[in-house]
Amino acid sequence: MGAIAVKYPEPPELCKADALQRSDPCGVRIGLIARAQDNEAWKIAFQRFPEDRKGQITHQLAMKVSDSAWHKRLSEIGCQSNGKRDTYWLHPFENYQSFCPYLVGSYDAVATELARYLVAGYQTYILDVPPEEEEFEHIGTVFQLASLRANL
Repeated sequence: MGAIAVKYPEPPELCKADALQRSDPCGVRIGLIARAQDNEAWKIAFQRFPEDRKGQITHQLAMKVSDSAWHKRLSEIGCQSNGKRDTYWLHPFENYQSFCPYLVGSYDAVATELARYLVAGYQTYILDVPPEEEEFEHIGTVFQLASLRANL
């Protein structure tokens, strides 16, 4: 059929190079928020995805009734991160605002993590919908840097 398997990825350091061992192509679904400066990206991230107690409760209820392995795995990773601010960010997922992990930070930090997915063999990327057209410029910058780092 030509279908591409898409994953909701774990943090890049936990990703195995299993995409390279597959004969079929494989991709990931992520969101990206990147700016020249780390603090600027995080400011935008928290404005776009504020903490939401109602969303957290909805997420917890969904976890109780879901049989989704990826949903459970991302929730486990979120519990392990203990709210720590890392480039790999599950806050929107944990607040029921998005269903995929985000990479947040400076162009350099996000490109470094994205390059790790590229090196692991993931060549297809489905991005969470950016709220405005300007975001595509920032995303393009990150993918260019990541491709250079991954030697693609």
